[in-house]
Amino acid sequence: MKFSTRQDIEAPADFVFGHITDFEGLERQAMRRGIDFSRKSPTQPRGVGAGWTLKVPFRGKMRDLDAEITEFDAPNVLMAMAKSGGLNMEITTELVPLSAQRTRVTFGYDVRPTTLSARILVQSVKFAKSTLQKRFEKRVKTYCQNLSEQYQGAQRG
Repeated sequence: MKFSTRQDIEAPADFVFGHITDFEGLERQAMRRGIDFSRKSPTQPRGVGAGWTLKVPFRGKMRDLDAEITEFDAPNVLMAMAKSGGLNMEITTELVPLSAQRTRVTFGYDVRPTTLSARILVQSVKFAKSTLQKRFEKRVKTYCQNLSEQYQGAQRG
């Protein structure tokens, strides 16, 4: 099952990629949302091979999730793979500079079940796909608007 959306951000691709790959900032956001995580290596690189073990709330239970950066091509592509139970997930972020001050970002999220119970879970989620897609688009839009505002604020200040 795939989810994807694209947004334009009023900021250069380098600025956007820098924020998308600000892993320390993303870790702080995760902690505020109640996600327990640990780095796979305290001295991990800021690129391919960086990984985390997470405990994520999903459907009322804490789920174990392993995530790792699999592609890191600044400022064009960031790709991560994650596994949880019988689910394999691929998260892709692609950036296309539209001009010196504008970037189009495409976020994609693909979930593939590998076990029977995971297939049943994915099948049940498919009934709510349109609602989940809208929620995904709304969160990405809010994130991109915040990035645009941060860049505008940095230019003024």
